[in-house]
Amino acid sequence: MKRMTLIATAIVAAACVAGQPAAAYQIRTTGRTMASPQLAADVLNDIARYSKTTGGCSFIYSADMRIVPDSQRADGGHTEIWTLNACAAKQRFRIAMRPSPRGGSDYTIQPLTGRMPLWVR
Repeated sequence: MKRMTLIATAIVAAACVAGQPAAAYQIRTTGRTMASPQLAADVLNDIARYSKTTGGCSFIYSADMRIVPDSQRADGGHTEIWTLNACAAKQRFRIAMRPSPRGGSDYTIQPLTGRMPLWVR
């Protein structure tokens, strides 16, 4: 009976972690971004929702963020490429950020690849 209790507890704990928004746990980040911490958290939460919809899982382990050279635009915006390790797969996204006329920033997220094995560079 103790084994069944342990298994049930592990399943509940895993469900709680997997159901949390991306900003609720520490994500290992590398590279460089021009996004503020709040903007980066918003983008990661949207990508986590996308990952949940397309792959059934929203857990993001790490993110490598790179500013696209010469991507500065006249409207003050720029583009970045983010490579995420999400749900044991790698996926790349183009993130276009720009100042919002309402204050803060607006952004668009474009998937560049499907889910790839982690060993793909």
